[in-house]
Amino acid sequence: MKISIAKKWAVAAAAASAIQISGAEIKAIRPLSTDRPDTTESPYTVDAGHFQIEMEIGSATVDGGQKSYGFGETNLKLGIDESTDIQLVLPLYNHIVSGAEGFGDMQIRVKRNLWGNDSGETALAVMPYIQLPTGSNGISDEETQGGVIVPLAFEGSHGWSYAVQAQFDLVADPSGSGHNFSVLTSATAAHSLTARLGAFFEIVTVYGEGTAATSEQYLNSGLTWAVSDTVQLDGGARIGISNDAEDFSPFFGISAKF
Repeated sequence: MKISIAKKWAVAAAAASAIQISGAEIKAIRPLSTDRPDTTESPYTVDAGHFQIEMEIGSATVDGGQKSYGFGETNLKLGIDESTDIQLVLPLYNHIVSGAEGFGDMQIRVKRNLWGNDSGETALAVMPYIQLPTGSNGISDEETQGGVIVPLAFEGSHGWSYAVQAQFDLVADPSGSGHNFSVLTSATAAHSLTARLGAFFEIVTVYGEGTAATSEQYLNSGLTWAVSDTVQLDGGARIGISNDAEDFSPFFGISAKF
């Protein structure tokens, strides 16, 4: 059967149109953005239908004469829609030297980006969470706790990027006499050293009330290494600079998006 030139052009045009429509429906995923390794959370959410895992492979904490270790604290994230992801934070193993060991308290978090997820020089999110007393004896706080985290990111000049965070928590009093308010504030600055290597510098303050009222300040710093567009390694240290703060905590971790 012969096909006229006009019909050939019509078929070709329809095929090209179909390819264009198909291409428009395929949306590239956002660049990998993680809540670790700094304390300041990212305001960017995981793409709808995608999964992200962030793991602190290992950490050690020295606080006066007490030492403790953590292994495998994992944040599992699932993108629900273009502005929301849900997260499950699992502290898989903690060990206090000459003390308790085992699973920690699990957190369930929901992050909602308010603006800037895909464009713009700023981005803001709100992330309420609840912490459940799922941990082992001597590790768990043994009370349900919760709060809300509000991170804001913005681009600077000369390759710098910045973020600040306010966090408001309702935490269990160690005496068992109820819950108290705690406020965490943080600010972080990050800069690329090479195409794949980056560095960050952060200051964190924590103010708590109750029988164990504290005023903690930390200076944190570390490096990130982009193994690929969707896999990142990190390492660094958290350094306490006030009497109430934990003295020193080195860490290393990995993040990946699927």
